[in-house]
Amino acid sequence: MTDARQLIDDTRAVLAESDDTIRGHRFVVAVEKGEVDRTALHAFCGYQYQMWKSNSTAVSMARFEDHPYRDVFLTPPEVEAGAAREIAALAERLGMNAAVLERFEPSAEAFGYAAYKAWLICFGSAAEMACARALNLAAWGYNCGKISHGLQTHYGLSSDETHFFDGFSGLEELEAKAAKVIDDDLRKGVEPYLITRAARLMQAYEIMFWDAMARDAGL
Repeated sequence: MTDARQLIDDTRAVLAESDDTIRGHRFVVAVEKGEVDRTALHAFCGYQYQMWKSNSTAVSMARFEDHPYRDVFLTPPEVEAGAAREIAALAERLGMNAAVLERFEPSAEAFGYAAYKAWLICFGSAAEMACARALNLAAWGYNCGKISHGLQTHYGLSSDETHFFDGFSGLEELEAKAAKVIDDDLRKGVEPYLITRAARLMQAYEIMFWDAMARDAGL
């Protein structure tokens, strides 16, 4: 039977090119260098606000609340609500009106990640969700660190005001727990290719999101 650790390593190899694309994305690089206009950052705030206020935790809890490693799937409700508040404060600091933020209309390209994540929560196996989440958050967290640095260096924001970006840590522990979830599902007969596919699609939608941010910023 396929081993979870080997499957994660093999999946990471499959994702190597897309992972490099995410971590070196032109939008993130431009923000880190201070080359994106403040108003062009509004789309990022608007999309993140709409995603974090969607309360996907409630759906995850309906499926995984009794799972022994449920924290692999669940963002605590207080963290989810806190993220929405932090994004709203960041948007205000960048000059985005609260009413505009509330009514922000994300593009289909930018919203694809959230839509696929919701689909995976509803219909994917625990292993698919765990692997996709663990590997994707590593790339997302890396980019968040670069954006946080750029906002503090070039846009006059303090570390308190970029707290949203700095909250993605402990990823090594998440991957270790994900491996246990994957091992359990492999024993139950979940096909390895489905687990790799979920991670691959999550990364692909992540690239679509960053591409949408770059387009809105005129990059």
